[in-house]
Amino acid sequence: MNKKNTKLSGMRVGIIASLIVAMLNLILLGGSYLRRTATEQLKADQAVLEENYQQLEKVNQDQLDDLQMDLDNIRAEVAELKASFPELGVPFDIFRRGLDLARASQLELLSISLTNSDLQETASGVILFNEYTLEMSGSLDSCLNFIEKVEGAGLDSVVMQFAAIFPEDEHCTFEITTRGYPSSLE
Repeated sequence: MNKKNTKLSGMRVGIIASLIVAMLNLILLGGSYLRRTATEQLKADQAVLEENYQQLEKVNQDQLDDLQMDLDNIRAEVAELKASFPELGVPFDIFRRGLDLARASQLELLSISLTNSDLQETASGVILFNEYTLEMSGSLDSCLNFIEKVEGAGLDSVVMQFAAIFPEDEHCTFEITTRGYPSSLE
């Protein structure tokens, strides 16, 4: 009987060892399957993240391009404003600017005449005040457009004193005062 018990014991050990190996195989196969599934999921997630990153880069570049365009427009506007303002020591060239603004407003400049000129002492020196009368022909919208352009072009050196618009005659008259340093005092 001892032989039989030994034989059964050896069989039991073999069965138990086979079961343990089978369990280890199952665990290893299950782990491999989970790793493969996780790897595939990571690859899919990586592809989605790379696509999202590329879209984000494109959006950022578009925003950067828009900001650069806005900056360029602002710089151009500042340059235009600087160009429209007379430099210190240089009187405002009402004849040239008046003609340019009249053309830009689709008006025909009929005349520009100096009606008064006055030197005044100020804290920043002697300032020359010139008053001009401008007569133009054109539509009401063109006359209004001219007023807007004159007010924007001269900043503090040009002041619109008076405007008379006669839409039925397509005629407008403006009185403008300019301020600047007289050229003889440069």
